[in-house]
Amino acid sequence: MAKEEAAPLLSAAQDVISYASGNEPIVLKSGNAVFDRSLAKSLARMTALFGVLPGFAYFDEPMGEGSNAYATSAVRLDRDDGTVLFGTRMLKGLLGRPTAPDAAVLAVCAHEYGHIVQYRRGLSARLNAGQSTVKRQELHADYLAGYFAAVRKIENANFSSVTFATTMYDLGDTAFHSRNHHGTHDERAAAVMAGFSARKERGLTVDQAIADGLNYVGA
Repeated sequence: MAKEEAAPLLSAAQDVISYASGNEPIVLKSGNAVFDRSLAKSLARMTALFGVLPGFAYFDEPMGEGSNAYATSAVRLDRDDGTVLFGTRMLKGLLGRPTAPDAAVLAVCAHEYGHIVQYRRGLSARLNAGQSTVKRQELHADYLAGYFAAVRKIENANFSSVTFATTMYDLGDTAFHSRNHHGTHDERAAAVMAGFSARKERGLTVDQAIADGLNYVGA
């Protein structure tokens, strides 16, 4: 999301927090204190893994615009690498999923952190060069979300990594002629699985995976 588009959301968002350690004050939005604390710790894991420190805040999506989450290079905290904005309507929808709702929320967060990586490393222009849609940029973020899922799966064999792929599958679209086309259902799930394999099967480092993800979406 461009800075000028993010400005009204940032100004309306409350309690922008950077999760560097996972022990920062938490923003209670889910109604479940255990989940909110776990999310804070997971965001701190993303910070450490990807080497970025975005601000994180919830916002109320405007009426009639559906549910969404965004990443922007705009900041409200000076030390941050952009901001992740998570819609409260999207949060409620993901937490209402019948299986592994917590992993579904993490999938979206990891995708948005993937965008922060792109901003930090100056990859957005490269990903969007010559493209009529943002699909390559979005699939690269899906790839990095899959990489994070693999890291968590290695740490905890019971982690529901498959939920990352099913969540992005559900968020796929067929708006091929829209600038905001993110990728089809199958493309988004496949990008997550490619990122997962990059860590779980191929053992790539984060830097290697970021580069490999560029090659993946470029192909």
